[in-house]
Amino acid sequence: MKKAYTKKGDEGTTTDYAGNKLSKDSPLIKLVGKIDFFQSAVDMSLLLADEKTKPFLNFVQKKMWQIAGEIANCPGECLIDPVTEKDLENLESFIDNLGEPPNKFVRFNTQKSIWLNECRVRCRELETHLAALLNDKKLRPEIYRYINRLSSLFFMLAYKESVG
Repeated sequence: MKKAYTKKGDEGTTTDYAGNKLSKDSPLIKLVGKIDFFQSAVDMSLLLADEKTKPFLNFVQKKMWQIAGEIANCPGECLIDPVTEKDLENLESFIDNLGEPPNKFVRFNTQKSIWLNECRVRCRELETHLAALLNDKKLRPEIYRYINRLSSLFFMLAYKESVG
């Protein structure tokens, strides 16, 4: 019977997609963990999403899987749909269609808006960790801009949910 555990990480190391052995406290592994942390909040938001938002959030999740693979040195054959400028344009259009942002501080007051805001917070944390890769020219700028816009998306979704 195949086991759910491999014991390969018992010494504090793991491998990336390219087979490079890395310490589990390496910046790359921590970054992939931040992506996973963000995606788990998006999963919860998907459970609560309305029919208008759900397809777009599913698309975001697919893009996040591609981003995680690209950051973790996935070989080209597994990067079937990397983030592009067109994806950024589509994301910005979706955000724009949500209306104008508030002019004042907003408290999120429903379960759905609180989870959407949790997505925003985790996305911002991911963005701060990605900045080092961007500054070292180890991250495509399209990815960084996409993550930056995602936090705006989740803010606007949470805001719209809170005000009804």
